Amino acid sequence: MLPVLNEVCLDVTLELFPDYHLIHSVIFARIKELPVEDQLRDLRMIHMNSLIKIRGVVTKRTGVFPEYSKIFYRCSCGDIKGPIYHSNAHEGKSFLGQCVVCQSNGPFTVDEVNTVYRNYQKMTIQETPGTVPPGRVPRQKEVYVLNDQVDSARPGDEVEITGIYINRFDYFANVKHGFPVFSTIIEANYIRRFGDEDIIELTEEDKQQIRDLSRQPNIGKKIINSIAPSIYGH
Repeated sequence: MLPVLNEVCLDVTLELFPDYHLIHSVIFARIKELPVEDQLRDLRMIHMNSLIKIRGVVTKRTGVFPEYSKIFYRCSCGDIKGPIYHSNAHEGKSFLGQCVVCQSNGPFTVDEVNTVYRNYQKMTIQETPGTVPPGRVPRQKEVYVLNDQVDSARPGDEVEITGIYINRFDYFANVKHGFPVFSTIIEANYIRRFGDEDIIELTEEDKQQIRDLSRQPNIGKKIINSIAPSIYGH
């Protein structure tokens, strides 16, 4: 659903502002204020591939790395295959099959010129200290942050994350346990930092008061006098 929403957002924006594609080629739909909030320790199989909202404290975050978003491959005969929308070049190759031009099975190399990347960052979220039952260890969960959401929270920030609870095949856990094991992560769609001032919608009454103030001749002096009035000399 989210890629479809992104496309519709861009279409609507281009109707209003036809040159907006010169600024951004894609617009991301963000879902906020989900009515149900889940606890990190209560996430189970029933939440898989669903939209969830959790709250926690950021304990770690990695740097920002480029990740494959749209991959093109070049065959040894020179033909270009793609686009394939995948985050892993090796897994993306499995969708190619035989080359339609020379009927060979490769070798296929990633065509760096046409391939599109996106920003990628990994964060670790820990339960808020107040929500942990007495005597229990706080649970942690990894969160994948993509595109324009990178660097939106720092370690130590309390955040509310709306995202999709997904699983990824964990090779090392399989070697250890000897049967298919999947690690679960949250792919963030919207990150809200607590402590940031919320932008409040202006009512018609507020707008009218602003207009009335703007007509006063000494408005500049009033604004200057209202900044830190308790500090002497400012």
